[in-house]
Amino acid sequence: MLKKLLLIVWVSVVGLSISCKGPEGAVGPQGEKGETGATGATGPAGADTGGGSALILSSGADTTEADGSFIRGIPELSAEDEEFLGSSVVLVYIKAQGVYWPLPGVVSFAAGQQSNFTFYHGIEQKTFFVEIFQTDWSGTATAAPVRIVQDVRVVILPATTLRLNAAVNYNNYEETIASLGLTENNVRKIKKVTR
Repeated sequence: MLKKLLLIVWVSVVGLSISCKGPEGAVGPQGEKGETGATGATGPAGADTGGGSALILSSGADTTEADGSFIRGIPELSAEDEEFLGSSVVLVYIKAQGVYWPLPGVVSFAAGQQSNFTFYHGIEQKTFFVEIFQTDWSGTATAAPVRIVQDVRVVILPATTLRLNAAVNYNNYEETIASLGLTENNVRKIKKVTR
């Protein structure tokens, strides 16, 4: 019994002596600076946020067809282009009176004339197309109003770019292009295509 009691006392004394903390001493002098270590390995490339892969397509000055529409696009797509265009966001703007008008929406022309335009896009037989048409022409008149535009711009950007730039006003062509880091040097010509 005495042995057990001595063992308990000894464990208690050891435990108390280890857990006791005295006052801290002063900080010692700083040591000499060591040599620079070897350069580490290069890390993996970061994810592309989309600015470099966005496209601006332009028709230049253009006139609507007899049915009031435009069909413009890129023929003979590569498999890589087809994959990119098939998973991207497409924005369309018509320039009239020196202003880029976002579609779908109203576009004002000279002499107070205006038309409602909308569009759809797709890929058909290795051709990317954007069809723009007037929604306020019923087709009952002899011909659709002829609309002469200064330019048709199609901006194509990866869907992730749109999500990462939620604060951008995509109804404003200039703000959209600036947010993507694009300039007039990035503009590619689009052609009249048939479907």
